[in-house]
Amino acid sequence: MPAIQNIIFDFGNVLFDLDLDSIGRQMSSLVGDRYEQVHQRLQHDKVFELYETGGLSTEEFIDAIRHAGEGTLSAEQIVAAWNSIFIGMPRARFDLLLQLRQQYQVFLLSNINALHADWIDAYLLREHGITDFQSRYFDGVYYSHLIRLRKPEREIYEYVLADAELVPGQTLFFDDLEANVEAARRLGILGIRHDPKQEIAEHVWQALQRQTTEAG
Repeated sequence: MPAIQNIIFDFGNVLFDLDLDSIGRQMSSLVGDRYEQVHQRLQHDKVFELYETGGLSTEEFIDAIRHAGEGTLSAEQIVAAWNSIFIGMPRARFDLLLQLRQQYQVFLLSNINALHADWIDAYLLREHGITDFQSRYFDGVYYSHLIRLRKPEREIYEYVLADAELVPGQTLFFDDLEANVEAARRLGILGIRHDPKQEIAEHVWQALQRQTTEAG
């Protein structure tokens, strides 16, 4: 087995802690009994997927939610609910990325959207004083709303492999969703499902040790 040369990280609930249920709670508190109806309408119109792949602007995304909510929600309420998902990124994980970059190429591959990307940039500056997150901590960053592809589509993995010139069998990929991991594995990438309950640093070193042992 060839030695690991590259590590690709998902962002949410791998490097950055999230409260995945927060948006639903916030929206439910805003629209009450109509929440399921609003959510189903947005899913039917693929609003979330379109926004995540750059198919909708932020203004169009907010308007779509306001329309689904029958005009009862303000833009400020929608943005606050949408961004309530974030918890934070501990300092130790920044150190982990720098340490890994001394020996491996490190990449970020995230299903994300413009509002969330902007929130994260503001958080990094406010909480950690970081203005060069992407260039300092990664050899390449792939955001779904910018490359207009999303996991678990096969094309997004093919895009990353080609753009970064990576060998799949030399590449570890950590993601918290099994569907995303399985899609990567089908292309020969060494996909690993990460449980957010485990600290990612511990998981990474365990995986690298296991790969080294198997290669030997």
